[in-house]
Amino acid sequence: MSKTAVLRTAVKATAAIPTRYSRVEVEEIERARRILGLPSRSAFIRAAVLGKVEEVKAMRVVEMLDVPVDRASKMIDEYLRKKPGVHYVSELIEKLGLEPRIAFDAVKKLMQDGRARVREEK
Repeated sequence: MSKTAVLRTAVKATAAIPTRYSRVEVEEIERARRILGLPSRSAFIRAAVLGKVEEVKAMRVVEMLDVPVDRASKMIDEYLRKKPGVHYVSELIEKLGLEPRIAFDAVKKLMQDGRARVREEK
């Protein structure tokens, strides 16, 4: 295999995201880029954006799904089959990203169907 083929397989696919900045913003970006020793404005912008992405990941933001109660019941049932044991509805809300009202309604439905039950605190 040639070196060229090896290099091509090692490169990740990329996508361009065009962005416009004012002249003042470009000057500030250029100054910050030089201070940080980054090779280009693109490298600076990439590092800044990916840094923000990591901040969002660290926030542990839960995105809520707006699904019907029947779908939420199936999601919870599958979760409970994979992870048997005691679970709080708040845990199911966080792990599955369900709207709280929908999650409580879905758990109530599972209990009525005999597929979940309340465990008494000891």
